[in-house]
Amino acid sequence: TGGGRRGVSSGVVSPRMVVSGRLDDGSMPIEIHEFHRNGVSVFECGTVEHLMDASGSGAQAIVMLENFADRAANEDALLASIRTAARAEAHAAGLKSRYAARLAAAERLTFPTHTGTVDAATEEIALALRVTRIEAERLLAVGRAITGPFWATGESLDAGRITFAKAWVIADCLGDVALPVALPIEAKALERAPERTSAELRRDIERMLIEVDPDAADDRATAARDKRTVGRVRPARDGMARMSVFLPAPDAMILDGALDAAATAAHAVSDERTTGQVRADALTAWAVAAARNGTTLTTTGGETVTSIPVKVAVTIPLEVLARAIPGFTPPPTIAQVLHAQLTGDDPDTDAGASGAAEGHRTEAPWLEGYGPLTPAVARLLAAGGTWQRIVTDTLTGAPLDVGRTRYTPPAHLATLVRLRDRTCVRPGCSVPAHRCDRDHVHDWAAGGRTSAANLASQCPRDHALKTAGAATPGPLLPDGTRTWTSALGHTYTRPPEREPRRRGGALAVSADRFEGPPPF
Repeated sequence: TGGGRRGVSSGVVSPRMVVSGRLDDGSMPIEIHEFHRNGVSVFECGTVEHLMDASGSGAQAIVMLENFADRAANEDALLASIRTAARAEAHAAGLKSRYAARLAAAERLTFPTHTGTVDAATEEIALALRVTRIEAERLLAVGRAITGPFWATGESLDAGRITFAKAWVIADCLGDVALPVALPIEAKALERAPERTSAELRRDIERMLIEVDPDAADDRATAARDKRTVGRVRPARDGMARMSVFLPAPDAMILDGALDAAATAAHAVSDERTTGQVRADALTAWAVAAARNGTTLTTTGGETVTSIPVKVAVTIPLEVLARAIPGFTPPPTIAQVLHAQLTGDDPDTDAGASGAAEGHRTEAPWLEGYGPLTPAVARLLAAGGTWQRIVTDTLTGAPLDVGRTRYTPPAHLATLVRLRDRTCVRPGCSVPAHRCDRDHVHDWAAGGRTSAANLASQCPRDHALKTAGAATPGPLLPDGTRTWTSALGHTYTRPPEREPRRRGGALAVSADRFEGPPPF
């Protein structure tokens, strides 16, 4: 049978092509493949491309993908395999969405609060799948839509004719539209959906909504303005980040045009930056000026207010700041030692670090609200300006110095907990600690102490779940881990940001060396 690997769970081994040729007129290739299913030979006629396209979106598609995964194939067959995998993925997403909707209907996930009820289904799913709250919310929205009035979208998703992203577009655009209007638009949209991208499908639906019921479209647009927002920072690779804006279309076009105008002006005097770079720098320049000097805005009541200057905290291990001292020689890094082992060179061990043969693991600096930074960038930020420097111990990560220039000095304990936790302590939640509440793990009313060990950073949503009894954070363990028990009683673990050091000694450098302006 060709020595292929066995199928997932079907008892099928990889196929053996027993006949290969073309029709008499040479127009179509013909292949006959032999499959062994539970000891019985099964023959199927057709090219790999034909067999893939005819395999549907369910279990048979998975079997075909597994059976042909280790066989040589031409480009058309590979493309057909990718299409088959996409159909299977859509089918699985439909099943996942339906199960999510059923789970959300469970009474065990609804908890009373002093203002009503709180539904823990989104967090339960996010924890189980280790996805963000937004991803879980979208899964639930699609599930509720396809198990409700938009069953036709569910059928298309199950068959693999549309992707989950397109199903989400339909649920998002039509979920709050009156059904006499929404259902005909859904039917029309599904006709073209397989050939449209998600963005094109959204434009199609928005256009039809305006054409069919312009008055209701105006009402929805007015309501949508209340949802305008600027998204929080999303980390990207190599010290970069992304932010998004959600604005009324005219406002977004004004912002876009203003940034383009800045780029045009820069290029008129031979600025070497790209258009994208100038647009980014222009937006950043406004933000830096606002952070340093405050910004003026008019409230809905007509009053003029000015924001206070702000600082963003950057946490820097003492060993990273020590690199700025003239004459300081850091121990060889792990990468340097590995390179030396590969090339036969000896790493520089003049620093006298214990265990230098294994390499020294440098702890990454941390930009509050973002994540790890490279040492060079962190040292530049530590010079001051709109940044607040926080020096930490090399081995323990505990804060040694939080600086002296603060607009409103926070309580020492709250600062310690915020810097330690960095984000909300629920596993998978990335809300920065400075936007979280400091909550007692063991309730204060039940005898819990107000101490660093008993305080945890919790975002408002997870704090509400904990207060309602829909979640239970565990104590902070000595190794930096913390557990979180969900509404259904499943326990998840939040590991520390980095493993503790197993060796090494404190650097012979005091945090006092870094007071004052650079070079400290």
